[in-house]
Amino acid sequence: MNFIGAINGHDVPRIVSLCSPEHEFVDAHGNVVAYEGLLESWRGYFTLMPEYRIEVEDMIGDGACIAVFGAAAGRLAAAHGARGWRRPAAWRARVAGRRIRLWQVYVDTKIVFDAMAMR
Repeated sequence: MNFIGAINGHDVPRIVSLCSPEHEFVDAHGNVVAYEGLLESWRGYFTLMPEYRIEVEDMIGDGACIAVFGAAAGRLAAAHGARGWRRPAAWRARVAGRRIRLWQVYVDTKIVFDAMAMR
C-alpha cells in the first residue's frame, strides 16, 4: 500500500525508493522498464496524466506475490485534451526484501488513446 500511496501522490522519488535494483515495470502493452528508467518513465507519465490514481477494491497475496484489483483513473494533460477516464484494472506485484521487484499493469488503455486522438 505504501507503493500505491506513492503512485497516487505522484511522489516519483518515493516510488523509485520502494523498488529493488532488479525492478521491472511492465505496462499494459507488455513494455518493460528497468530500474534505471523508472525516474524518467514515471515523471513522463505523470506529465501526460497529471491526475492518475489507483483505486484499490481488493488485494490478495502471500506477501511475495500480490494481486491488486480495482480501477485506474486519471485525466490527460491539457496539451492532450484534458479528458478524464476510469477503467477496471489489475496489478501484479512481486516483492523481495520489502521492495517491489515487479509491478505489472493490466488495463485496457484504448479509452486513453482514443481521447488523445480526439484532440
